[in-house]
Amino acid sequence: MKNNFIKILLASLSLSWLTSCSKFLDVSDELAGGITDVEQVFDNVDRTRKWYGQVYNNVPDYSAIWVSSASMGNAWAGYADELYHRLANNTGKYGNWNSSNGNNHRWGTLYESIRQANIFLEKVKPIAATGINANVLTEAEVQRYKANVRFMRAAYYYYLMEMYGPVPIVTQSKTLKDELDVPRNSLDEVINFIDSELQEAILDMEQEPYHTQLDYAAVPTKGVAMALRAKLWVYAASPLFNGGFTEALGITNADGKRLFPDRDNSKVQKAVAVLKEFLDYAHGGRYELYKNTGTFDPALSLYEMFQVYNKEIIWATSKDAWNTATTDGFDRMVTPRNEPSGLGALHVVQELVDDYYMADGRPIKNTSFLAASPSYKETGFGMYEGVEVSNMYIGREPRFYNAITFSGKRWHISKAETQFYLGGNADKNVVDGAPVTGYLLYKRMSRTVYGRTATGAVTRRYRPSIIFRLAEFYLLYAEMLNEMEPGNPDVLRYTNLVRERAGLPNLEELNPAIAGSQELQREAIRRESRIELATEGQRYFDVRRWMIAENPVGQGGQGGEFTGMNPDGNKIAFHTRRRFQTRYFGRKNYLYPIPLAEMQRTKGMLVQNPGWDR
Repeated sequence: MKNNFIKILLASLSLSWLTSCSKFLDVSDELAGGITDVEQVFDNVDRTRKWYGQVYNNVPDYSAIWVSSASMGNAWAGYADELYHRLANNTGKYGNWNSSNGNNHRWGTLYESIRQANIFLEKVKPIAATGINANVLTEAEVQRYKANVRFMRAAYYYYLMEMYGPVPIVTQSKTLKDELDVPRNSLDEVINFIDSELQEAILDMEQEPYHTQLDYAAVPTKGVAMALRAKLWVYAASPLFNGGFTEALGITNADGKRLFPDRDNSKVQKAVAVLKEFLDYAHGGRYELYKNTGTFDPALSLYEMFQVYNKEIIWATSKDAWNTATTDGFDRMVTPRNEPSGLGALHVVQELVDDYYMADGRPIKNTSFLAASPSYKETGFGMYEGVEVSNMYIGREPRFYNAITFSGKRWHISKAETQFYLGGNADKNVVDGAPVTGYLLYKRMSRTVYGRTATGAVTRRYRPSIIFRLAEFYLLYAEMLNEMEPGNPDVLRYTNLVRERAGLPNLEELNPAIAGSQELQREAIRRESRIELATEGQRYFDVRRWMIAENPVGQGGQGGEFTGMNPDGNKIAFHTRRRFQTRYFGRKNYLYPIPLAEMQRTKGMLVQNPGWDR
């Protein structure tokens, strides 16, 4: 399936004449390889379709979780209070970096794709047959292609906004020289532009159900556009972009134009309405929370949901970085060192481990909305799958076991125990040998993949790299509805649907006082998002749009002392919390800085985000 899709949609990636250069808004290489005029591209069906394919080149790939330099990958899990990985540490994202030495920037990457989209929208046209068996490009195809490209252009602006806030809107295929003096548009202008583009694109995009055509499952549909529009308005209504970032309110262009808006409560109402519109569409037989076939098993459902295309997935990409169990990629990075080819490089922080619920649906410590579970034990040992492990890991919820490799857990194929303490079977003589936190990521690992030939094992298993899935939108709807109308029963209904699939009881069953309490419901929804979407690439942006990233560690804070177990201790001493890293977070980090090189190139036309002095 993956190979077929790439042949159909992304064939242009291997063609040098369509390789875009790294300059802002510059795609001069489009005229290389004998193509002397861009018109020659759009007079040819094959070249037109290849150009169309390249517009999709920067769709996010959230399986690329360890790649620190990938602008549209998922380094964000490592930069949030979820993971530690060595690559992120070396690039300084845990420290006080500046606009000249940052990476993971999307600015140039996405403006290249936006320019490709602009050229396509300006130049594409129907092409009639010019001979026997000649290819044709019909009016209907052109209309559908333009809708999809318009969607992708809107998506790229959304991903720019997510990182930088207000950005320049460019809708013409101008050159680098032409674009030197384009100022930033206001945030409201950017939001309204994306919204209008999505609404126009929706009119001619394919509709669901589309999952039976797996070769095309990554092609955006009407449902994808509606989902993106819903997330757009969630951002617009959230504190970061809705008057809560006080330092940004005074930022103006050279002509005095304000870039960030004051608080507008109507944006919350707008977000609720757009989310409801999408969910009504989704519930028309198009999307549903994934549950395994046969007798419902929460643990099996949570595992299988990431392994195959299914009706919970709204949008995924056929590009992925799972790779194989024998080459550097996700699967090898999450495999312990004591297993064949394991690199054990994605280390889960203790704060995320602690946030998973117990099997009774309660937290391990008292929270504002739920009392601690009486079954949790911080010390001592018990038996889990025939292995003596810390009581901290016994009786936890299914999502915990689906996401975390802890000391004593049996590997899924070899059945060998993985012991991370000093004297266990982790290799402490190599970098990342024993995870510095005492935990490895397990979520999204295929349990059929192995680093060597074994019965029932393979070295490569394709999985969709999920961009949007329905559970996230249930939680977004609950979040926004709670801000507008906390007494609405749908606030807890949609939160509980996610908990129910995870095998947990409803929140109001555990604490009747939570119903209708905006503050308690808000904390519960944020906790649910933290767990359900862990390491999927959203947490980094959620804590920023909520503006809780400066809180203490363990309460959404992204700066301070992060902890893990003690891999330098024996089996007893290992199971004690210790600080492994101190991270920096300042208010400037709520938004990325515009890259210094772009600030210099525009000669002062672009104004910088708050707190970044250069």
